[in-house]
Amino acid sequence: MTTLKTERSPQQFTEELKELEHVDWPAVWVGPPSSGQALDDWCTLLGWRPVPSERTLSVETATGQQMALYPVVGGDWAPVASLSWTTWHLRADDPAENQTVLDRAAEAWTAYEAAARSVLGEPEFSGAWDDPAFPEPPHDGHWLMPRDLRLENQSPYRLAIWPASGPEGRVTVLWVNLGIAPLPGEKRGALIKVDCYPPEVL
Repeated sequence: MTTLKTERSPQQFTEELKELEHVDWPAVWVGPPSSGQALDDWCTLLGWRPVPSERTLSVETATGQQMALYPVVGGDWAPVASLSWTTWHLRADDPAENQTVLDRAAEAWTAYEAAARSVLGEPEFSGAWDDPAFPEPPHDGHWLMPRDLRLENQSPYRLAIWPASGPEGRVTVLWVNLGIAPLPGEKRGALIKVDCYPPEVL
């Protein structure tokens, strides 16, 4: 049998996205103070609660969802490069279930993508890993996977992108992450994740 390790319902996911509509994104991208009361105050202003974590700053939102803030430079919390969380995670218990994991991820994706549309509207792109219109990274180091790696690993298996509504917003990315293609005998997992990025200057 497969193991469902994480599952926030599409309804919960909708509420989480609605909460983000009220976040002060410029304050997020600048990043938090390092620790102590100043960090607590910063999180409170954003409607979050800090959660102890070693490498990244994790926060808990009013909906109970934990999110991670990843810095531009490792070893510091500011500035912030992205905010991320996993809303669904399924793993195969046996390599024979790898295709089942992909099928179930595609089914779950449909529900979460519809939930995101109900809050964010029509995405700039939504499609599968082999879609001819799949967006390519505009430069090295971009958060989009290079084409050869995407095709080799079939990851992102699904992707939807909502551009920032303005210079003080966020780029919202919903995707199915499969990671590196498994070797023979390895078990596959699939995560439906959300990443929020600062508005890009292309």
